[in-house]
Amino acid sequence: MSSFYLICLAGVLLVSPGDETKKSRRLKKRFERQEYLNSVQEITYHDRWKKMATVQTFDKANRRLSEEHYRDYQQRIRHGRTRAWFPNGQLHWTCDFKDNHINGAFFSYYEDGTLKRRELYRLGQVRKGGECFTPDGDPTPCQPLVQQAEFEGGPKKFVQFLRGRLQQLQSPEPSVFITLEGSLSENGILYNLRPMAYIKNRPEPEQKLARQLIESLRDMPPWRPLVIDDKATRSDLLISIHLNGGRVYSANYGYSTM
Repeated sequence: MSSFYLICLAGVLLVSPGDETKKSRRLKKRFERQEYLNSVQEITYHDRWKKMATVQTFDKANRRLSEEHYRDYQQRIRHGRTRAWFPNGQLHWTCDFKDNHINGAFFSYYEDGTLKRRELYRLGQVRKGGECFTPDGDPTPCQPLVQQAEFEGGPKKFVQFLRGRLQQLQSPEPSVFITLEGSLSENGILYNLRPMAYIKNRPEPEQKLARQLIESLRDMPPWRPLVIDDKATRSDLLISIHLNGGRVYSANYGYSTM
């Protein structure tokens, strides 16, 4: 028997169809694709616990709009390079994150590639005055980099809205906290509202309550969307609701993108 034949036989024995099938299943479990109103999100997990992840967003024409890296995606802790692009492929902005804070240089550009903003950060804080420019390249005062998403009227109006919308809700416990996650479009429309992953480990009555909350909160009034560098941006939003005695006791929302 020739040595070449033995090598081929060893390859067949070492890499069986069953092994390839298992590998394919593992890779499939580490990739998720979610379609939204105007975009598609692809999540690639780099470990079996689905913590380390790369998240890319594309428009419906399959043009890449953003790329983010997470140290713990379940906790939404970004770590590493984050970039966003205009639909024409021009880089919109780029920066590094460290433990969910901008850290280092931040650059943003106009759609033609002209520099718009240049700042230096240390763990989320601007280290010194940044530089901003008009489309013609002239210096101009810098506006706030980020304007967080907001319910119209603010947190107090949000609680009032919830109390009106959820007054018929029956809570299984005297006091219960529920956290939901949704997506907020560039136009301020909240969609794809869903319970956080932890709810799967909670008692069935609490899971049912979460489903009732989601059903009751469909078709919410428009929000003020997240704005980054003067541009409305799609974002994730966390909504935490505390029900006490069957009534909304308190509620808050937020998800810092910067």
